[in-house]
Amino acid sequence: MLRPAVFLTLIASPAVAADPSFDCSKAESGAEKAICASDALAELDLEVTRLYKLAVATPDMGDDRLNELKAMQRGWIKGRDECWKSDLGLETCVANEYGFRIMDLRQGYANARSADDDGISMGPMVLACDGLDAMVGITFVNGSEPLAVMRWQENAIVLPRVPSASGAKYETDMWYGGPSSLFTKGDEALFTPPGGAEVTCKIEEIG
Repeated sequence: MLRPAVFLTLIASPAVAADPSFDCSKAESGAEKAICASDALAELDLEVTRLYKLAVATPDMGDDRLNELKAMQRGWIKGRDECWKSDLGLETCVANEYGFRIMDLRQGYANARSADDDGISMGPMVLACDGLDAMVGITFVNGSEPLAVMRWQENAIVLPRVPSASGAKYETDMWYGGPSSLFTKGDEALFTPPGGAEVTCKIEEIG
């Protein structure tokens, strides 16, 4: 069931995570070294680790689904470590990979959403937008450098938050297809898909 979101003041968490979930003295990949050098990326690493542990602890998951989750996590880490190849730049790519993984864990495993007071992510929610044929899935990551992670049809994007006089604004001009932005205030939103026209949306929780 969909219901209007009872919102939602999207404010960055005051806590800053200095250390990621792994030992930085043993960091090998460029992605790991970037995470160790960035409080914002370390925060994202800790959030993925928190959600992954909750997902693994899902009651009555079964061996097949647990093994699939573990394999997907290993594959995701491998993909993150290949961010040195990205046209977006290493740190932006790493942040995006964490954003997408946070969204996937929250959407795929209800148990990952069972301790939200301990984390920095919110969702899944959806945007119901005039002029778009599909709902837009959205997860907010409210760390020291907040992100809005979005997926619809075959499209996906991560938008970093930028200063705004009111509401919350997310935007980037570093995405395939062109600039994109999202402005939210309460359960109202304005979304500009990459290279597209602005549409009016409602933010709804998934019940």
